Amino acid sequence: MGPKRRKPIPEEALAYIHRVACMQMNLSDAYMFLACLYSDDTTMTSFGAYSQDKASMKWFHAKRILAYITERGNKVCIPEIQRPEIDTQGCIQCAIAILNMENELTEILHDLQDVALTVKDNTTITFTKELIYTQRRNEDRLALEIVELRRKEELAQEEDDKNKRRLKGTQKKPRR
Repeated sequence: MGPKRRKPIPEEALAYIHRVACMQMNLSDAYMFLACLYSDDTTMTSFGAYSQDKASMKWFHAKRILAYITERGNKVCIPEIQRPEIDTQGCIQCAIAILNMENELTEILHDLQDVALTVKDNTTITFTKELIYTQRRNEDRLALEIVELRRKEELAQEEDDKNKRRLKGTQKKPRR
C-alpha cells in the first residue's frame, strides 16, 4: 500500500498558498540583497549574517510550502515572480521595505487562515498556524534589528561629528 494521500487543498485556499510561497521567495531575494549591502561594512557584520540566514530560511519555507501543495495532490502554479522593489538609498530604508513585505505576508497568512476556516480545511489551518507563529517572530526580530541599526547609525554619526570638530580645533591658523 502506498503513502496515504490527503484530500486536495480547496481552490479558494490554494490561491493564497501560492501567494505565500511567492512572497517567501520575494523575501528571500530581498534579504539576500540586504545581506550584500552589509557585506562590506565591518561594524554591521552580524546584521549581514542575520540577513543572509533569513534569505536561506525564507527560501526553505517557500520550498516547504511547495512540498505541502504537492503532498496534498495539487499542482504548483506560482504567479510570475518579480524582483522586489527595494529602495537602495540606504540599508535602513531597505530593511524597512523588507519589514513592510513581512507585514504583507502576515496579512496574506491571516487571509489564508480565514479561508481555511471557512472551507473547513483543518490540515491547512494547522499548517497556517505554524507559519503565522514563525512570521510573527520574524517581524518582531526585524523590527528590533531596525531599531538597533538606527541606534548604531546615530552613534556613528555622533562620533563622526566629534572627530570633525576635533580636527577643526587642532588646525593651525595662519600667522599674519
